[in-house]
Amino acid sequence: MSGVSRIVATGFVFLGGWATTLQSQEDTTEVDRPMVRGDMYDKPYLAQLAGRTAVGGYVEFHARYARVDGVKEEFTFLAKRFNLFFASQISDFIRFAAELEFEDAAEEINLEFAAVDFLIARALAFRAGVILVPLGKFNLSHDSPLNEFTDRPLVSTRVFGVTVWEPGIGALGIFPVGSAGRITYQIYAVNGFDDGLITESDGTRIPEGRRNFEDNNNSPSLVGRVAWSPRIGIELGASLHTGPYNVFQQDGQEIDQKRNLTIWVVDFEADFRGIRWEGEGGQANIDVPASLLGIYAERQQGFYFQGMWDFGRQWIRTMPKSFFSAGARVDVLDLDADISGDNVKQISLGFNFRPTGETVFKFNYVRGRARDRFNNPSDFADFLFSVATYF
Repeated sequence: MSGVSRIVATGFVFLGGWATTLQSQEDTTEVDRPMVRGDMYDKPYLAQLAGRTAVGGYVEFHARYARVDGVKEEFTFLAKRFNLFFASQISDFIRFAAELEFEDAAEEINLEFAAVDFLIARALAFRAGVILVPLGKFNLSHDSPLNEFTDRPLVSTRVFGVTVWEPGIGALGIFPVGSAGRITYQIYAVNGFDDGLITESDGTRIPEGRRNFEDNNNSPSLVGRVAWSPRIGIELGASLHTGPYNVFQQDGQEIDQKRNLTIWVVDFEADFRGIRWEGEGGQANIDVPASLLGIYAERQQGFYFQGMWDFGRQWIRTMPKSFFSAGARVDVLDLDADISGDNVKQISLGFNFRPTGETVFKFNYVRGRARDRFNNPSDFADFLFSVATYF
């Protein structure tokens, strides 16, 4: 039996759907529908899987022109990302996938995902390894060729820490609801964040606590996401990540008060009247040491909301799969919810051309205002061009 046939026959489709990325909703059935659109088992290269292992990836290049308070701040070209994907069908019920990221011309190299899945039933699979944690949908589906804007949402990157990958173990699965609906879940025990979120900067910055590759406090965090989808094209999800971030015991002795970081996120997507709507928002609550109260943020929050309209299919006769997209995204970020300042509000306008569903040329204009902790405003405007493609 061939690799693809074996996958379909043994149920690998029910937790991932091999290679349905960027299909139209009309072309996707409930059987091959991915658990999360664009996740590790929903990549174009998997359509070519004919043996035990497949290799693919994506690349992304930027051109940026930025002005702050009317003064040129940046004009640069950037080799932003080169990511490699690996997937292997080890047996009928064991699979492995990995993602290796080279960012900013290989200045930073990260293993974003490397996990083994053991499939028991549609409702239950076990996963262990370096896990792309289900902290909102965007963390699970952040590939540049899939997303419509050059820059990732502010709340996802600067509050939730996207992308977040952690060593851990847990379970995931799908429960059908009615004829076309379903409930999906993922839940894991992971290392969690470390105290770099307050020690590596002059304020609370959650992304600085992501590199907790060996649990600093021997006390795992819990992370999970539950999503309800009544039909293809509509989904509502809720996520939670909670656990201690500091070292509070040493050699069995309590040396500090246990301090927790808790992040909750809600996300949605919906196709309505030809427009693809999506968004994500949430809040982080941080137990800050008493000596830093009033200086470091105890609450951070924000959201993004966007809509995209596809048009112009087959306008270019020599590219029958090509189409255009236009839309806008609103970002609201508050890095300290207890004061008036330390926030950003911006709107992004986007116009994209896709020669195929797997390749995109993005043209973005971003306009916004940032305020420092003393509530002093600073206006900015960015012109962005980027190209991204799967391979």
